[in-house]
Amino acid sequence: MGRILIKNGIVITMDPRRRIIKNGAVAIENDRIVEVGKSDALKSFQADKVFDARDRIIMPGLVDAHIHNVQMLSRGLGDDVDLIAWCYDRIYPYEVLLNQSDEYTYLSAMLCCAEMIRTGTTTGADPGGYKMENVARAFVESGMRGIVSWSGMDQWSQDRPLPDGLLGKLNTDDTMKAEEKLIRDWHGKENGRIRASYALRVEPNITDDLYRRVKQAAERDGVLVQMHAAVNKDQVEWVRKKTGLTTIAYMNKIGVLQPNWLLTHMAVLTDEEVKMLKEHDTKICHNPGATLHGAYGAAVIGKFPEMLEMGITVAMGCDSSAANNSLDMFRTMYEVATVHKEIRLIPDLIPPEKALEMATVDGARALQWEKEIGSLEKGKKADVIIVETRRSNWIPMHDFSIVPNLVYSGEGADVETSIIDGKIVMENRKILTINVDRVLSQAQEAASKIVAKLPYKIEPRWPIE
Repeated sequence: MGRILIKNGIVITMDPRRRIIKNGAVAIENDRIVEVGKSDALKSFQADKVFDARDRIIMPGLVDAHIHNVQMLSRGLGDDVDLIAWCYDRIYPYEVLLNQSDEYTYLSAMLCCAEMIRTGTTTGADPGGYKMENVARAFVESGMRGIVSWSGMDQWSQDRPLPDGLLGKLNTDDTMKAEEKLIRDWHGKENGRIRASYALRVEPNITDDLYRRVKQAAERDGVLVQMHAAVNKDQVEWVRKKTGLTTIAYMNKIGVLQPNWLLTHMAVLTDEEVKMLKEHDTKICHNPGATLHGAYGAAVIGKFPEMLEMGITVAMGCDSSAANNSLDMFRTMYEVATVHKEIRLIPDLIPPEKALEMATVDGARALQWEKEIGSLEKGKKADVIIVETRRSNWIPMHDFSIVPNLVYSGEGADVETSIIDGKIVMENRKILTINVDRVLSQAQEAASKIVAKLPYKIEPRWPIE
């Protein structure tokens, strides 16, 4: 750490006024932003490292509010199947094999961190897997800011079977012990850069007792709860047949909807359920790439425009390399800003400015991190990216099109430099905290070994010679 000055750029502050400062600068001391303003006003700042951001945007690092680090080695395994087959036939068997090795989960997470850093994400909230201490280790080494969690489940049935050997296949008491241990071991570590949360996997694998115990423990510990909820019609119908209510109505009935709960996917909701979410200030994460890839229905029947209109906090996420299969938050912003307008035939339904808010300040608020990250303001953590704009996908650019160009034309490959917690983790597109070539080679080798042992085989549609 030290003193860093980034000058001569277009600063998108994401502060309460949403100021955009041309010929602007950001001054950093250790892990904090100490000043934001015009470059001339900050020229006296004595810096150890100076970045000239001419023809570049200086902006907050992006917040991916739903990213599965341990699914990074499963890219391609979940393509072109429905949600139930994706979970129970494809990914759970993969996780059984993955979790036989600490090195596999570590490599998966390191590959995930490399992809996030490369494309401008500085914070990633992991909704859970197993052997998550290896994900935390990857966060430590890569410099990523993030949240780790144990994916809690405590029941299964013939129509939703869990494979033997899945580490999450535990009773309620043991699930709680695993979740609480992760909180104790990792929450607040690395100068607060790493946090831990409670997590629940999917409705068919959660008892009422686990719902309530997780709620109580999260309130006691002052942490987040992450959960996949109302992902598609099949899951919601499963809940309705079992309880007589749809997912969110049932969660409301048992009293677990809370401001510190982050519910992801949320494709199938009633108008009354949207009101319940607003009443309880429950946070939502929209994963447009996952619904477009897996046909969940979040774009066609989802109520994300209504949630945004009501002022519900909606973040965004990339999900995983098996469910999206891209971790590029620029692509996710584009999807959020375009897919709903096409479905509703309303061209300004979710403007690019709102998409950028969802990827920054709203993401920070959804993770209970808004006092520290999400905007470039004095006193906040120094999570900053520099985005090159003198590129063919950006020119021409005008004052009115700075944010629209970012969302509609930008891509993760435009990110040139990334700073997390005041530490330079990527400079001139070279990741400084990860030996990327080694991770790529080792991850390919590990994934090939896993695929060779899977209880299913996926054949290419075209001949491979």
